[in-house]
Amino acid sequence: MKKKSCSGYLFILPIVILFLIFIVYPICYNFYISFYEWNGINIDKVFVGLENYKNVLRDPIMQKIIRNFVIFALFTIIIQAFFGLVFADFFIRKLKFASFYRIIFYIPVIATPAIVGNIFSKIFETNRGYLNVFLRFLHLDGLCQQWLADPKWALACIIFVNIWQWTGYSMLMYYANMLNIPQDLYEAATIDGAGQIQQFAKITFPLLRGTHYTLFIMGMLGSLKCFDLPYVLTRGGPNYATEFFSTYIYKQSFNLFKQGPASAIVMVMFAIAMVITLIQLKFYYRNDKDKELAG
Repeated sequence: MKKKSCSGYLFILPIVILFLIFIVYPICYNFYISFYEWNGINIDKVFVGLENYKNVLRDPIMQKIIRNFVIFALFTIIIQAFFGLVFADFFIRKLKFASFYRIIFYIPVIATPAIVGNIFSKIFETNRGYLNVFLRFLHLDGLCQQWLADPKWALACIIFVNIWQWTGYSMLMYYANMLNIPQDLYEAATIDGAGQIQQFAKITFPLLRGTHYTLFIMGMLGSLKCFDLPYVLTRGGPNYATEFFSTYIYKQSFNLFKQGPASAIVMVMFAIAMVITLIQLKFYYRNDKDKELAG
């Protein structure tokens, strides 16, 4: 019996070693560096204790970053989930060419965010950008904007691009889980006189609760580590209007060579991610427990 248990541990040993090297060690090392003043090049490090954390929490740019994160996360998650749910509900009805449309909607998801950012930078460019050129062609010059150079519009443009790219993923998640809903429920509801809207509100939406939670958690964590789109489109500007945790960490680490503050920001971001995940999982498992008790 002991040999069997030992052999089981040997099978999982490689993945445990990889997890310790590539996940646990970087987190612990970032936590260690966050207490030092270090440029990332010299061997010597100066211990400063909690000074890096104090400076990060007092940094006015960090306040803008948290604001950008909240706005970006809420708008992208809610709008992506809404359109993903609507499109999935259309495709589940076996419309003509539904399979083809699903592929079209999902194509942006597999595109590299850096490529997507470069494409939309040509669209939103102020002078010769396709959007402003199109508006001028329609004699709507008053609607032309400095889309990526104006703090009022820059974050909205990044939110739009993110929604365009990832709505297909939400659609696929909802579509896959809709296939698991028993058709008997809809047949019984039809017999009872429930219309399509009532069936969606009373059957489809509640039974997709797990998908709602999954998309919310993944959306929040994705918003925390968002880097590609804001870096390619705006480099975090103008005036930090599109600055995110990852872009600010990059600037602190590789532009200013401030590894201590950068590591402190990483640990703050890690703490926020852990809190978000724990809260969501608590609600998720509590609802499952209530469902079991009700059953």
